[in-house]
Amino acid sequence: MSAIDRATSVRLAALPLTALLLSSCGADGGAVGAVATGHFSARHHFPVIMIDWCGDSPPARIDLVSEEHQWRLTANEEFSESPMEVDLAAPGEEWDITDDAGAPAYRVVPESADTEYTLGVTSVRGTEDDRENDIASLRFDTDTLAAEDGVLLGTHQSDEGTLIGPDEFPPEC
Repeated sequence: MSAIDRATSVRLAALPLTALLLSSCGADGGAVGAVATGHFSARHHFPVIMIDWCGDSPPARIDLVSEEHQWRLTANEEFSESPMEVDLAAPGEEWDITDDAGAPAYRVVPESADTEYTLGVTSVRGTEDDRENDIASLRFDTDTLAAEDGVLLGTHQSDEGTLIGPDEFPPEC
């Protein structure tokens, strides 16, 4: 066997291991839940969300989008505890908030109670990667969160909100 053939066979043998290592680093889905309080005041502010991820990659970005507005929360640290909670109205120092132009945003409030928002949770900071909302996504409006009591659940498979009890979060991966 020539030196070229040996080098090629070694590289080919390493391919499955490399693919396994690369795939284990990505998110394997998860769930996001918006806490529905069943109280009229929920119409006027964004909810606390709970995030659970199934792979090795924690949330790095949360996108909150409507037809009129877009906000992006970018993590300032790598989270290790799952599930985790984030108050969208006041996310704290762990998150930087920007608007659709990339400018810092300091106040994030719903446009109206019936405005539909899509919440996307992603394991990468930038948008260049093809793993858009690879952890989970959820469509909701704050009017629904004010009318219901529990957790409105979205997953990596569907952004349709399903109401579950607080003790049922997180669902199994």
